[in-house]
Amino acid sequence: MRKALNRERSNVGRTAYTDRVKQMLLASSADAVADTLANDLQKLEAGTNHDEVKWMDVAVHACQILNASKKVVFVTANDLNTFRDAIDHAQSDGMKIVTVPENIKDSLSGIADSKGNPVRDLDVYQKEWAESFEFKFVSPEKLTPAERKVFDHRERIASLIGGLPKTVKNIKVSETMRPDFLTGSTTQGLWDEASSSIIILRKQLGSLPDFAGTLLHEIAHAKSGFDDVSREFENALTEMLGQVAAIRLT
Repeated sequence: MRKALNRERSNVGRTAYTDRVKQMLLASSADAVADTLANDLQKLEAGTNHDEVKWMDVAVHACQILNASKKVVFVTANDLNTFRDAIDHAQSDGMKIVTVPENIKDSLSGIADSKGNPVRDLDVYQKEWAESFEFKFVSPEKLTPAERKVFDHRERIASLIGGLPKTVKNIKVSETMRPDFLTGSTTQGLWDEASSSIIILRKQLGSLPDFAGTLLHEIAHAKSGFDDVSREFENALTEMLGQVAAIRLT
């Protein structure tokens, strides 16, 4: 700063002290500083923010401090419109939604906060939410005779498309099912890659068509590795329908 003053005594611009201010902000771990910067981050879209939050390293640092001290989820303006149900779910969990520009959100991906925890965007929150859900599994012995009769068709159903993929180790039945994160709707089945299990909602055992449709749908996920609402998954379903039709027609 002294050098800048020596060069331009009549008119000292902000660049004269930018580096010093940045050093002070990056050295701070106070909640008050993070709150102030985070509130300013949300003004970027409107152009009413202070210049300091335009500095990428300062903005990311503020998000790291805020993530370590409060229950927050960092989203973009586009996320607010596209993933409304997921954001409502986060807010109902007591999360504060902090809106940041796309470039800042991209910089937060995969980094840790000042306590070593992942900085929470929607992907991180989804993972935390999924891990907190507890299924209420029902053993085959506890099923009613009618349910057990339907459930016992699982291998024959799988044989229609060449059998279960090697990745599937178990087919389980649960009283509860994790809602779809993005839409909030209750799903009828789930391919749980972590446990190598297909999980079917118990009420699907009320009829053979319901159970068969759900089981084949989840087998398609396990075989293809793709999520719903994707061209690749649609192609996998189309291929399976062709296999089933070929077996029935020959």
